[in-house]
Parts: sequence; C-alpha cells; structure tokens
Amino acid sequence: MKKWYKKPITKAILVFVAIVTAILLGISVFLLASLNGVVYDAKLRAEKKYENAKSFEQTMYQTATYVAERIHIQDEFETDGKYNPDKIVDITEYAKNRTISGENTSGVAYKLGELAAWGQAKEMSSEDADDYRIIVCKKKDGKYYYYYYNEFQNLINDAKLRVILNGAQLRPEENAGENSQLQTFYDNLSYNYSVGMSKYYDTIRIEDEKGNTLYTDCWIYDSNWDSSIGKEEAAPIGAKNLLTLINENEKLNGKLDKIYNDLSSSLENIACDAEQYGEYKDSTDFSEGNTNFKYLLVDQQAKKVYTNNSAWTQYSDVDKNIEELKKQEHSKYVVVKPKLADFESNLKDTDARKWKEVFHILAEDNKESDNYIFVAAVDTDFPVQDVFYTYNQNYRQYAPYINMASAFIIVGIALCLIIIVWLTVVAGRNSEDEELHLNSYDYWKSELGAALVIVPWIFLTMFVGGCWEVTCYDAVGWGNTSQQYYYTFSLSGMNYVLVTIYMGLSMVLFLAGYLSLVRRIKGRILWKNSILYFILKWCIKVLCAIVRFFCDFWRNRSITWRAVIVFIGFVCIHWLGMSSGFSLFIFLMFVAEIVGVYYIVRNAIAKDKIRKGIERIASGELEYQIPTEKLKGEYKHTAEMINDIGNGLNRAVDEKIKSERLKTDLITNVSHDIKTPLTSIINYVDLLKREEIDDPKIQGYLKVLEEKSQRLKTLTEDVVEASKVSSGNINLQMMDVNFVEILNQTIGEIEEKMSTNDLEVIASVPESPVIVHVDGRRMWRVLENIFNNAAKYAMPGTRVYADLQIKEEVAEFTLKNISAQKLNIKAEELTERFIRGDISRSTEGSGLGLSIASTLTEMQGGTFEVYVDGDLFKVTITLPLKESR
Repeated sequence: MKKWYKKPITKAILVFVAIVTAILLGISVFLLASLNGVVYDAKLRAEKKYENAKSFEQTMYQTATYVAERIHIQDEFETDGKYNPDKIVDITEYAKNRTISGENTSGVAYKLGELAAWGQAKEMSSEDADDYRIIVCKKKDGKYYYYYYNEFQNLINDAKLRVILNGAQLRPEENAGENSQLQTFYDNLSYNYSVGMSKYYDTIRIEDEKGNTLYTDCWIYDSNWDSSIGKEEAAPIGAKNLLTLINENEKLNGKLDKIYNDLSSSLENIACDAEQYGEYKDSTDFSEGNTNFKYLLVDQQAKKVYTNNSAWTQYSDVDKNIEELKKQEHSKYVVVKPKLADFESNLKDTDARKWKEVFHILAEDNKESDNYIFVAAVDTDFPVQDVFYTYNQNYRQYAPYINMASAFIIVGIALCLIIIVWLTVVAGRNSEDEELHLNSYDYWKSELGAALVIVPWIFLTMFVGGCWEVTCYDAVGWGNTSQQYYYTFSLSGMNYVLVTIYMGLSMVLFLAGYLSLVRRIKGRILWKNSILYFILKWCIKVLCAIVRFFCDFWRNRSITWRAVIVFIGFVCIHWLGMSSGFSLFIFLMFVAEIVGVYYIVRNAIAKDKIRKGIERIASGELEYQIPTEKLKGEYKHTAEMINDIGNGLNRAVDEKIKSERLKTDLITNVSHDIKTPLTSIINYVDLLKREEIDDPKIQGYLKVLEEKSQRLKTLTEDVVEASKVSSGNINLQMMDVNFVEILNQTIGEIEEKMSTNDLEVIASVPESPVIVHVDGRRMWRVLENIFNNAAKYAMPGTRVYADLQIKEEVAEFTLKNISAQKLNIKAEELTERFIRGDISRSTEGSGLGLSIASTLTEMQGGTFEVYVDGDLFKVTITLPLKESR
C-alpha cells in the first residue's frame, strides 16, 4: 500500500490507540498511587505478604509515634491516671521542653486547668486591649515598674501619681478637655510605643502624692499582647495578675519580653495539647481488643509501664514479656532501647535510628530519653478489623497488579511517544499528494486556538478535582485531628470512571492542540496568525503612519507651518480668554471662532467644487472647466492644474480619434485599390479554367491561383468590413428576428465544412421561437464567423457544442470546441484585430472574424465573451429578448 502511514484510517487508529493508552496509563498510575504507603515498596515489586512490605513498617512506625504522643500528653495532664487541673505549669519550662514537672522553678507558673482554658479562649476586643496595654516606668536606680494603661491613668486622675513636665505639674482638674496638656501627654503615650516621654519634654518625672520622685521616664510597652496572649484570663500562682508578680519579684524585673514570649508559646501549645488530650481520653482505638497493634512503654527512672496489653502491666516482667514477644510466630515487633546496639526487630530492612526518634516525643532532653524502653508489635494474623486489617486486605487484593501496572507505565509512555512522533510527521499530510492541508481550526488565531484547548482542560481538572475530594479519599485510622488520620485512595468504580474520563479527554485535548500546533508550524502561520503578531503589526503600522506624517509635514512645511501657526494662535486666544476672564480676550476668542468657521466652510465649498469637477472630467466631459473665480490660494491653484489636465486629455483624445480615422481611411482606400485588380485576376482565372487545357501542371497552377485569389478577396472584404465596424460607419437594420431560425440556418450552411474537417456539431436549441431585436444579416455574419472559427481551429475528430438557452430575460448562445493548437494567449486578446490562436499561421484566417463578431454583437446591444481553459475554447453571446426591451 502506497503511503499507508498517511491515510486517514491510519491516523484515526493511532489517535484511538493514544487515547486508550492514556486511559490505561492513568489507571495504572492511580492504582500505584492508591496503593502507595499501603502495599507498595520502594523497589517496585510486591512482597508476598503485607507484613514484609515497606509500607507495613511505615504504618507501624506512624502508629508508634501517634501512641508515644498520646502517652506523653496524657502523662503531662494526669496525676495517678486522672486529669489534674491544679497541676502547676512553669511557663518557662513548658515553653522550652513542652513538659509539666509540677514545680514552679522560674517564678512564673499557672494552674494547668486555668492555663488551658486561657489558651483555648485567647481573644480580646479593642476595649480589652486598651485595658491591658502596659506602661513601663523607669525608676531612679534604672529598674522598672509596670502598670496597666487604665490603672496608670486612674492613678494620675486620682492624684495618687503626679506628672511633672518641664517643672510644671499637670493637674487633672486644670487639664480637662481634648486639647489640654495632660491629654497631649496621654496621646504621646498611646501612639509612641517604646519611645520615652523624655524625647518630647526637657524634663519629666512622676511623683507620688507626697512629692517623692518615683520615676524619671515612662513609655508604652511594645508587645503583641492583644494578638498572641489575649485578655489575662488567669492569675499566676502567688499574685493577682502578671504585672504584680513581676513588680514584686526582683528576679523578674526587666524580663517582661521573655516572660511574654514564654507565656505566648505556652498558651498556644497547651491549647493544642489540651484539645488532643480531650480526644485521647475518650478514645478506645488502641484499647485491648480494638487493635492488632500492641505497645509497651517503660519509664525506667519512674519504674512505670504504659501498655494496652493486660499481660504486660508489671514492671518486673518487662524483660520476660519482651522475650516472649520475640518468640511469637505470627507477630512483627520492634524493641527500642537507649543504645542503638540493643535495638531488636524482625521487620525487614528497618532503620533503628528512625525508631529511636520516638523517644524525642517523650522527652526533649536526650539524657531523659535514655530512661525509656519502647516496644511495638502487630499480630500478623490480623484478628481485629483495624487499619492494619484494612491495609492487609487491600494488599492481598491489589498487590499482584503492581508489577503489571509498573511495566505498563513504562511501555505506555514509550508507545505514546512513538504515536506522537508518528502523528507529528504526518500532521497535515495525506496519501494523495505532498501538499500541506490545514483545517478551519488551524486558521484560528494562535492564542484563541490554545485557549480552546487549555481552558476546557482547566475546567475538566477542576471538575475531576472536586469529585476527587468527595469520593476519592477514605479515612482509615484513629482520632479526629488531621495529624492522626491515615488516608488512602478509595479503589471504587467511580474513581476509575473519573480517571478514564479525565485521561481520555485530556489526551483528546492534547492531540487536538498539539497537532494543530504542528500544522501551524509546518504551514508557517503560527506567528503570522497570532493576535500578538496582529498587535505588533498594527503598532508598526501606526508608528510608520506617524513617521510618514511627520515626514510629509516636513516636506510640505511651506504649507503646514501656516496651519500650525493658526492652531497655536487659536489655542492661545482661547486659553487667555478662559483663564483670564478679560472681556477683550473673550471677544477675540469669539472672533477667532467665527473666522475659523468661515475658513472651514469656505474650504469645504472649494473641496466640493474640485471634487465635482474631477467627477465630470472622469465621466468623459473633458471640455469641462472648474470655475476658479471664487477659489483662493492652494485650492485655486489645484483647480487650475486639474483644468489643464482636462485640456490635455481632450487634446490627446482628439488626436487619437484623428489617428484612428486616418488609419481606417488608409485601410479602406488600400482595400478598394486592391479589389479592382483582384476582380480582374479572378475573372481571368475563371476564363482560363473554361479553356480545354490538358496539361495537369497548368491546371494545378490555375487551382492555386483560384484559391489564393479567393482568400485574398475574403481578406479584403473582412478588412473593409472591420474598418467600417470599428469606425461606426455601418447602418443596422434592426428588426424582430427568431434567433432559432438564424442559428439553424447557420448550422445547415456550415455543416458540410464541419464534416470535411471531421467535426460533429451537437446543437441544443429550444423548440419555441426565441425573438431578439437585431439586424438579421449582421447577426448571421456573427454566427458565421464563430462557426467558421471553430471549423478552422477545432481538433479533428471532436465535437462542437452549440447551446441556446433563455436566462433571466436574455438569450444566451454558447459555442464550445477543443482547439487543435495550444492556446498560449489570453482570451481577451483573441477579439482584437489580426490576432489568431494559430501563432504559426499554418491555417487559413485573417484574425478578424472574432473581432468583427464581437463588435457587431455589441453594436446590436448584446455581449460577446471568449473563455479559454487549457485547450477548451468557448464563445458566449447574450442578447436581450424582445419582451425585456
């Protein structure tokens, strides 16, 4: 099969295979993504059992970290196994290690219940924020004392504190109102954080009511109190509020920044821990009988045991229990001890260092983490239907397909690349020719074509993504927080339908856009058919137009400078009149407008006169002269030049007509001079033929003389007739004639000549009369000329078709034949005088037949058209019907 690879059916098959391959690729990737973290190991091969897969170890490790976090939080919040809201929380200790020792070592501590409630409700209104802004007052010894803003303001208003600025006391009773000095002092405090008032005043001091100087400066403390801590919902242990505690404890003086940072961090963390504790406390996910996972956490320092196995609760039996666990046949275990060398596990290729990180959840300090032993185990018979059971079921169902899906991804990608390369090569080509074929989409603007592909794909992705969130995730795990959920793709039929739709339509959109891009590149229309190209081209055109304008402006500066001066003067007068309001300028402004309107109207009239004059000269009135009496300046000069052009054209036409008349007279006179001796030659040849001459040579000579003399006679008559027709020196006898009769008569007379040249006339003529208003003798001459032309130049052995039809109130006659000679000439040239289709002039003919026929037809109100297509020669004559006249 020739060029089978370009056939449409081949392309259709390739596209179909590409779509199917894309769908299978998507399903394979989806399958692997669904099983990732459940049944799929890092080496792209499926283990025979789930407990030997890498994903099993990962799930076991995640479960262990969750349990460790849970034990740690419960241990921090409980005393003797019960929640203890009165437990002391040292904020410095908690901020550093996130541990609760129950002791106040830093001096700032709160009760656990109050601190947790504060952390969960730390919101503060703008009014509360004003109440809890802090004023820092500097003592004479360089230490600090702290007030809440409203407390400080009340002490001043109650005269318990006195503010002395530049030696003058600000008395509240004398400084009432918004513009008072005291209010200015408050404003300076409120809007200048961490800036001392000594910046605004030469001297400042704050005294007690007895006149003792307490502070030498004060300012607003710049903190994020309102956003990170909120309203002070709890009092620290040993004080009514935090500032009182700091003011009374010299160790805390000047450490307000650190205390606030520790408090903010503690509130945020303890709120999160309290929320998780509430969830853990009520959860039975890891209680005995509800999970296949067993854990044992041993605090060797406190000799405490944390476990969900009732057989492992005794501290003294820890070693024995571990040994028994290691002997169990259907169990996977991990034993984590302080030293990596003591790590034990029957998991395949597990990392001891990763498992030891569980200790960092229990204790931030590495020394404290050395006090723990952690054991995790999973019953591989999976008797309980928990997360391990679910993952094991998925593994057993889908693991056999992993290698198949992995192999198909590689093969599918290779197949898609081969198909894309194949389609790239044959894009725009077919098996019939080597031409490039573009479709209507390829002619769209490049950006619109790209948008037609990209925008639907984006909406498709958004739609599938929305359905994905609803149907494709299935939570399998414990707890209610996002950190403790294990997610896996739901391997449902709906999800496979979504993947099929998405990958199939994505491949369709990709191929449509990509192959159109390839065809555009091959056709070199990618850039030229882009909107950006159009914009750039338009900008270049505008720029060129601007450049041309300025060039024309400069070339015609002898005229344009006047317009510029007039425009500038016009603008200046209007600007002066509108800006100054002076009556003289306003008057000049109106005068300028009147003058401007006058010149505009005058110029419009002048342009209209010139336009009408040009139209009349163009229509043939060469003697017409544009009136110039009322024209001024350039318009008058332009009109005079147009009049001169009209005069020149008129003279040229007169000379042309005179020349044609002389040419016609010359042809007529010469033809008449030739006709007289030619007649004598013809007569004498006829007399010689009557003599009984037996010599065959002489008879041959006489025959040649007769043929050539008759041809010369015909040529002379044609020249005379052509001369008369072209000069209009002919009288037409117009009458109603049946065109069918004239046509049949002409065909009958020419039939013998056609048969001699082995030509067959096929006529299609209406049976009813076709009446036209023409000169019958002249119309017969027209038909005779075109039939004789066909008889001379048509290819022997072919048909000549004559067809007469009535079309829209006209009679249309068509004569068609196949030319014997190559027609290397334009159709319109064949109706010129002395032009022949036979360039070698090996046939009879004067080259005047079609010219005479064309002129006579037009003189009778018809049309004469010649059509040439390769070797096909066609003449069409149309004449108005009598009824349409």
